[in-house]
Amino acid sequence: MPAAWVDEVFETNRQRQYPRELLFSTVVELMSLVSLGLRPSLHAAARQMDNLPVSLAALYDKVSRTEPALL
Repeated sequence: MPAAWVDEVFETNRQRQYPRELLFSTVVELMSLVSLGLRPSLHAAARQMDNLPVSLAALYDKVSRTEPALL
């Protein structure tokens, strides 16, 4: 899925969340790698990403606070 499209869907449907440093498309990309079995965990997927703009703690916080409407 194109990142721009994912971010547009996020922007259209979000209520409280915001894309300050970590774009929703980045979270979707990382979770897709895990869901498809290409990485064993979110942690492993994030560590393989060269340009992750936030800490692992911030990534996990973003995932845990994702609004149900966005899932």
